[in-house]
Amino acid sequence: LVCRADGDPPPSTRCARDGGPPRARGSRAVSRADAGRYVCRASNKHGSAVRSIVITVECECPGTGRGC
Repeated sequence: LVCRADGDPPPSTRCARDGGPPRARGSRAVSRADAGRYVCRASNKHGSAVRSIVITVECECPGTGRGC
């Protein structure tokens, strides 16, 4: 999940899950444990903006047709 924002001066951004610490950047496999509400905040000296999104993870075990 990437949090992007534009502004002048450029804002700092932070994305956290359910009020937890920011997630590590980089790619990795997604699992059902990653499901939940994520909040992204962009801030600079003029103020801040906050947006949230709920992520649902659906998966299927390869070759079984069943959920993981």
